[in-house]
Amino acid sequence: MQGFWDDIGLMQAVTRMMVWVAAVLLLIACAGWFLQRPFFAINQFRFVGDVAQLEAKPTHDLIEQNLGQGLSGGFFSMNLYQVQNSLQSLSWVKSTSVRKVWPHAIEIHITEHKPVAIWKERYLSPEGQLFTTRLSDVQRAQLLEAEGPDAASKLVAEQIPVIQQWFAPLGWTVKKVVLSERYSWQVGFTNGAVVELGRADTPSALEERVRRLQQSMNFVQENIGDTGAYIDLRYPNGFAMRSDKLHRVVTNTETMMNTGEKHE
Repeated sequence: MQGFWDDIGLMQAVTRMMVWVAAVLLLIACAGWFLQRPFFAINQFRFVGDVAQLEAKPTHDLIEQNLGQGLSGGFFSMNLYQVQNSLQSLSWVKSTSVRKVWPHAIEIHITEHKPVAIWKERYLSPEGQLFTTRLSDVQRAQLLEAEGPDAASKLVAEQIPVIQQWFAPLGWTVKKVVLSERYSWQVGFTNGAVVELGRADTPSALEERVRRLQQSMNFVQENIGDTGAYIDLRYPNGFAMRSDKLHRVVTNTETMMNTGEKHE
């Protein structure tokens, strides 16, 4: 240790190093202070993409509240991930991207979930996401209804276009798709018909039941009553049909007979 104090060159080197360290620390502190000054503050937000929801005051206020929770720092120090996460917590927001725009702005691109069905008080997206949003009566009228266990929302969303495709050749428009707690399918149509598809291990088994109905479509169309019809496809060889015109069980050849035990 005595040698250190006697070595003037070493002491000078250490002193220079300490001065440089102090200068760097001071520079960092000054830079941090400088970047936090008001002339680098964010004072403008630009929303692009699906922004129709922002026109509603409650939604606008909620976004401002969420942004307020995610904002801290100025243009250089603001954490964009906090801003993005605060908006992602809104149920109708599917995805967001955030970027800074020099010198005082943040641009936020919002993509919202698109509803394919009404799910009680919420809506169902094509990806099976349940969310809340604001729709006009006209927009709601264009959606079909869907019901089922919340845990099966993805399955219902995937099956809706498949079911629509099955019945499109018949000219029937799907109005409601219901999946029971036992995972049995029921479909309602705008013409008043209700079709029990039942349960099946594979979609192809359900499609086969619809095919049997297609083969007897002339009979079905002739016997749909003024209030629609109830059609049960859960029989192995045919289906049951009830309307204000008839109540019978038929096979694909439209011959009345006992078709055996029906599937669940």
